[in-house]
Amino acid sequence: MSITTRIADVLHKSVVTTFFGLFCYQGYQLGSKMIEGRTGDGPQQQQQQHQQEHPQEGFIQMLRDKYQEEYTKYFDTGHRDWYDKDDNSFLDKVPKPKDYQPGGKRN
Repeated sequence: MSITTRIADVLHKSVVTTFFGLFCYQGYQLGSKMIEGRTGDGPQQQQQQHQQEHPQEGFIQMLRDKYQEEYTKYFDTGHRDWYDKDDNSFLDKVPKPKDYQPGGKRN
């Protein structure tokens, strides 16, 4: 065997060993993250406990409620979903910021 063949063999073994080690390390990291996510003992779970209510959470919930209301009357043919030219009663149903923001204040 020549010296170049021996050097090539050593380099090949070192590259293969390095790739195998990286593969094992990534498997370990992925496995630990999956176990951490399943049990909920990670720092992300603790951060969620200390997190306050999002300022737009009420608005998003209000949109969900309006969607659910519209969905339930979608197949009902007896409801009126058009308005007369001079009828402003639909403006009473328009959500206002004080209805959905925490504390009723604007940012």
